[in-house]
Amino acid sequence: MHFGNSQWKQRPREEQAEAEGTEDCEKVAHLLGVEAAEFIKGLLKPRIKVGNEFVNK
Repeated sequence: MHFGNSQWKQRPREEQAEAEGTEDCEKVAHLLGVEAAEFIKGLLKPRIKVGNEFVNK
């Protein structure tokens, strides 16, 4: 329920999104037992494997 309430907006001239507010993401991170900053970073900048290396998308 908390995660569904989170608001996102697109950055100007980019394909990346950013959180409008961190309250809901902080609640979800607390319930999952992770830090809010790492949770938001994991959602907005996923790491993918390209060959033998990991890159941030």
